[in-house]
Amino acid sequence: MDEKKEPYIKQLREGEALYPKLQARMLDEVQRLSGKVWTDYNVHDPGVTVGDIANHALAELDYKLGFGLSDYLAKKGVPFSPRHSGLFPPEEVYTTQPVTTEDYRRLFLTHIPEIDNVWVDCNPATGGYTVKVMLSPFGVEDAKAVCDRVKALYHSHRNLCEYLSGEVEILKPEDLEFQAEFEVDPAEDVSVVLARIYRTLLHYLSGAAQISAPSEAASSSFPPEEWLEGMTDCVRETSPELQQTEHELYKLLREVKGVRSFMTCYLMREGKPLTDFSEGFGLQIPEKAKDFHVRIHQGKLSGVQPDIRTFRTRLETLYLTGRHREAIQEERKEYNWRIPESVFRDIFSHDTIIGDFPACYRLSEKRDQGENAFESYLKLYDRVIQEGLAEVEGLPRILSLDAEDAGNLNNRHIRKVKKQYLDFLDKLYGVESHPVWLSEQNCYGETEEGTLRRRMGFLRHTACLTGNRSRAGNILRPGGESTPPVIKEWFCRLLGLESSDDYTVSNVLPKYNLRIVDRKGGKSLTERIDSLLIDEHMLKEDKVKKVEYEELAADEAKKQNEYKRIRSELDYFNVNRISGDLFRGGTDLESYRTVQLGKEEYLLLYRNRERGGWSNLGRADSRERLNTLANILRRFLRELNRACETIYIVEPVLADTDRPFRLTIVLPDWTARFHTIHFREHCKELLRSLLPAHLSFGIYWLDERRMKLFESCYHQWMHSLTDPRMGDYKKRLLTAMDGILNPTEKQQPDDTD
Repeated sequence: MDEKKEPYIKQLREGEALYPKLQARMLDEVQRLSGKVWTDYNVHDPGVTVGDIANHALAELDYKLGFGLSDYLAKKGVPFSPRHSGLFPPEEVYTTQPVTTEDYRRLFLTHIPEIDNVWVDCNPATGGYTVKVMLSPFGVEDAKAVCDRVKALYHSHRNLCEYLSGEVEILKPEDLEFQAEFEVDPAEDVSVVLARIYRTLLHYLSGAAQISAPSEAASSSFPPEEWLEGMTDCVRETSPELQQTEHELYKLLREVKGVRSFMTCYLMREGKPLTDFSEGFGLQIPEKAKDFHVRIHQGKLSGVQPDIRTFRTRLETLYLTGRHREAIQEERKEYNWRIPESVFRDIFSHDTIIGDFPACYRLSEKRDQGENAFESYLKLYDRVIQEGLAEVEGLPRILSLDAEDAGNLNNRHIRKVKKQYLDFLDKLYGVESHPVWLSEQNCYGETEEGTLRRRMGFLRHTACLTGNRSRAGNILRPGGESTPPVIKEWFCRLLGLESSDDYTVSNVLPKYNLRIVDRKGGKSLTERIDSLLIDEHMLKEDKVKKVEYEELAADEAKKQNEYKRIRSELDYFNVNRISGDLFRGGTDLESYRTVQLGKEEYLLLYRNRERGGWSNLGRADSRERLNTLANILRRFLRELNRACETIYIVEPVLADTDRPFRLTIVLPDWTARFHTIHFREHCKELLRSLLPAHLSFGIYWLDERRMKLFESCYHQWMHSLTDPRMGDYKKRLLTAMDGILNPTEKQQPDDTD
């Protein structure tokens, strides 16, 4: 079967057509099964007619299913996009986060055309980077703006526990003077040849970096994984190893187009020829004709004078286009990696087989109670074909990771196929979008459909997550919004949490005028506000009933109205405090019971898992009413628990350079999952596997009160990191956060276990 059908009819050789093959095999099989019973081989035989029509339908189905896979993944008016199916293009899969100083150097050279050369150094003891740039001799009007761009680019790609030590420094190397006597071809323009020579000198002295545009990637001899190695996009930078000597430079000058020979050729420093350029130098570019120190011969003419305007215009053009600087900036996102072509095929309609029978059969295509057995038999063919075409039509949505294409997950078969595809993507990218330990701790009642949606959300970003795993958050906050560390984004997307660094979990419960109160020894405030039932005799088996599951409103407005009911109808919520036991254990419907006290008096009870006993949540005159309230409360607490979960990653070195390569990781401890030791251990192992090996870290679990203090300091600290007016305030805020964390429980990872 051809992978791609062209828009013309291809003449098939004898024996290649499907219909004759099906027809012959059908007759052979029927005759074999019939033995000597079937003696009528005429075409008017009903059995032959059925087989003939069915074979035509199968041949047509084969044609419809014979196109390339990309055609079936294309939508009407929208071509096939591999990214929607989690099949990311090479520039997103093969590229990685800059790691070495050379990686950062390439990053700056390929993204900022005003830079002529750049030197990046790192202090291995602290992780502090220094950046020194040499600006282009053309087109740089605002040096400070270039430095700000370098700084912004660094912070948008910075790794965890790395920082910029000081400001970006602009180097102004000593300019050398070019003196030479040479001969050019008679057919050449002297000014243009001289511009080529100066362009070669500038290129060599600045490191001879060559920038290749994305449009060159497909036509190059490099495979995508090699072209994109170590880069952050399709722009490729290559810097040859130079000896930085006069002999190496002279060889390059001899190859300049239009130059016949050199009589003399020097780069002068303070009036003396220079032979070693390793210290780094610039080049004096003449602004007037009298500034030239060259003697040019052309044919029989000697002392030919170049035109200064032509020279400078051509030099600037050669310099910029020679390194593709301006062109690259415009086409940075236009990649030329080939993807499969696609054409939308409207092949999903099917005409019933019954319609192909002669009128003498008196068959009806309508479904009614009067259809005979033969009609029902024929409609089985239609059902198989229609279901097959419907499955193909739904293929784009099954393989799509877009949230808007998840509306068909209420179908069990589609959920099964979707899960298989997501498992395939996990293996393809070497990730686990739904690890076993996470499914074991499904204490928030995540449905199978919800799990698939969460996995889709994680895998939509897996290329960025895996390629930039060590990237830190951008403390410059471009656009006023924070960008979290990739480790935080990975953790939150895996667990289905909000990943924004501006999100504060301390505000979740106060929005509902609630506060968690946990018992901490002695007679707690919880015991004073909680309605504990001491007399177990009232909980007789014939009076107690489990709470049954009920479907609740899906509309957000109706959900909020339901949540108002539990605050108004359950007496437990007459105060703004809730026990940590109920907050966590109330996410499980098994924890609730309704008990009958009198003829029309019922209580809604909660079984305390952590401290024992039954708590009375409220009373009503109807068991059904309390059953509904328990379901609403459970869903409310599940949403609150999930909303209260997040992770903070603090880099102390940003405020205190004496604390390098160490992270402080902070999480809330009052939710159902995060309160469980087993779940905490899995979180610790996950973070250990994601973080770079050279970083150490400590994990802190904070209660609600301390988290409020921590978040207040943390957000001020983040704002202070780039505000020079703060002075040493950022270090004082770091000390304050340490004071909040130290009295709390701390898990110290041990790399030996």
